[in-house]
Amino acid sequence: MTHRVYKVAGGHRYAYEYESFWDARLGRTRQRMVRYLGPCDRKGRILSEPKTRLESVHSAFPVGSLAVFFAAARQLRVREHILEVLEVSEEEASTLLALGLNQAAARVPLLHLASWVRSSPLPRWLSLDAEELSPRSFELALSQLCHLTPQRTWEDRGLLLQQQLTRAWRGSSREPAGAYYDITKQAYYGSHCPYAQLGHDERGTAVVVGFGMVVSKEHHHPILCRALYGGQNDFLSVAPTLEFLQGQGLRHLTLVMDKGMTSKANVAQAMKAGYEVVGSVKGWSKEAMAYASKWPGEELERSEHVVGTSHGGAVYARAFTAPLMEIKRLRIAVVENLSRKAEDRQARDLLLQELEGPVPDERLKEIRAELGEVIVSSVGRRGFRVDAAAVERERALDGRFMLFSTDLDLDGREMYQTYFAKDAVEKAFRTSKGELSLGPVRYRKKDRLDAYATVVYMAYLLWSWAERRLREKYPERHLSEVLRTLESISWVRFGAGKQVREWCTRLTKDQKDLLTALGATESLPAT
Repeated sequence: MTHRVYKVAGGHRYAYEYESFWDARLGRTRQRMVRYLGPCDRKGRILSEPKTRLESVHSAFPVGSLAVFFAAARQLRVREHILEVLEVSEEEASTLLALGLNQAAARVPLLHLASWVRSSPLPRWLSLDAEELSPRSFELALSQLCHLTPQRTWEDRGLLLQQQLTRAWRGSSREPAGAYYDITKQAYYGSHCPYAQLGHDERGTAVVVGFGMVVSKEHHHPILCRALYGGQNDFLSVAPTLEFLQGQGLRHLTLVMDKGMTSKANVAQAMKAGYEVVGSVKGWSKEAMAYASKWPGEELERSEHVVGTSHGGAVYARAFTAPLMEIKRLRIAVVENLSRKAEDRQARDLLLQELEGPVPDERLKEIRAELGEVIVSSVGRRGFRVDAAAVERERALDGRFMLFSTDLDLDGREMYQTYFAKDAVEKAFRTSKGELSLGPVRYRKKDRLDAYATVVYMAYLLWSWAERRLREKYPERHLSEVLRTLESISWVRFGAGKQVREWCTRLTKDQKDLLTALGATESLPAT
């Protein structure tokens, strides 16, 4: 970081900006001047700005998004936490933070990262000796997060750093006790990796690596990010995640799980660990069908049970307590969506009507597959008939699904709102796979993937923290849109006499207001 130095010459006082840097050749810290600030009075107030004679432009670096994320890192004291937890040198801590900033702002491959850092203001901001950086520097920094010990065991110190950073943001936040857990599968492009297995992603079946993320309920700050085996069933990842949350000392959380993760064992383990669970009931067992049809439409579709949705619509949700999944007492909510109810009913009625006329054999197979148990085998020319009782059973379930909660005090509205706020973690993954570029993943070694998960955690923490700061001043604006507004801001190096000086391009009023709201103006040389 920089500091001011004052010099007196000819009875006049002048101000300069200096910075400390590590001289690897001499093996000690030295000082160097960054820029001349101009003449000043005894209190250090600048009397007039220096007039600069521009001779040549050395470089221009787009600095808008990097300044935003660096401001977030400074506010959260990320570099100081890295120093404390990993017990590394200041140079290594700065290199690790540079990895997180790159993941958030640029996504430059490791091979070209040293060049990117040298072109950026990071050497000045982080007191990095940029000339000594190489791809090996970042490999060694990743090894500080996770490595194989001499005893041939894996030491993932990145999880300790995630724990410390979680404590840091929780210390300045009044987050409700809720957390959302989800898993994404990312394509793997390397030749071999223990985590890479045959699984499913948006392309279908492919070789993938899994990532599990837990985020907070309100501001969507990360609590945990970890690499997972690509072929592992989602519900198998829940147990180690619960153990990690317990190890962090996080108590009294309400965990919201997708239906792919809910099982009797997972729910029971969460309850034993002291956590509440809200989830979706999967499948239509006889028990589930009986619960879902507990109330006819006129008893469920009442004003006291209506719940507004995030899309401006409404559903009806009514709760009761009953056994489920071999657990004696769970809170169960029957939810009915009238729009979906009409769609389900119309689709079935149209298929039943189509069956009444002549139907080609191929189409008949399709209709029978869609109607399922409504069509039963029967003697006669057609070999089947419509089961009227089955039709009535399905009509009672049209537009309905069920949620459950281990918290017996929740009503239907609370369960619905809690469960469908889970798009927080889905948004986290959309951001991680989009703006933060979670993939493509090319790391081959297990320790590199584990370390990379912590780098992604850092990047998403910086992103979510900046978004939180933005919403405090501009609740209707989104960070991705704001970063596009800041794209035109550049950090310019130009020749002036015998020196190379640094300046920032002139900001528009909107850019300056946004950077001020995010606390990013302090990092820029002139705003």
